[in-house]
Amino acid sequence: MKMFKLWSIAVVLLMAMVACEKPNNGNNNGGGNEPKLTIVEKEWKLVSVNDVEPEFTVYLYLESGIFNMYQQIYTLDYLYFEGDYTISGNTLSGVYIDGTEWKCDYQGSVSADGLTLTLVSKEDNPITCVYEACEIPTDVINEALSTRSMEVVPFL
Repeated sequence: MKMFKLWSIAVVLLMAMVACEKPNNGNNNGGGNEPKLTIVEKEWKLVSVNDVEPEFTVYLYLESGIFNMYQQIYTLDYLYFEGDYTISGNTLSGVYIDGTEWKCDYQGSVSADGLTLTLVSKEDNPITCVYEACEIPTDVINEALSTRSMEVVPFL
């Protein structure tokens, strides 16, 4: 009878442990089908903001935790910004070279073909930005490097 009680307790404990275990759903985070931010180390051009083609130009180059951004917003010249970025799951965040953080973090995903990067700002009124893989024109890079400034508010 004592042995039966021990086995019963062991079975109940085993069932409780199995019932409390979280499903893995095939990934390491147990986060279900949450998209991962991969294949971002490319040159990108902003092609839409909230499904509208922007009236300004932003190029973004991401590589090995370092970003370079070339923007032409409310100015005739391209301006250059640089710093570090990090990816945690599907969240992209960054810090400019002067230590200023990006205005917010971004939830991101890359299309299956690796040619489209979608970033959704993590703020009260989220903004969806879509970038396409491209080659940043040399003249944009050269112009931006010569007019480098932090007096203008950076896009990110």
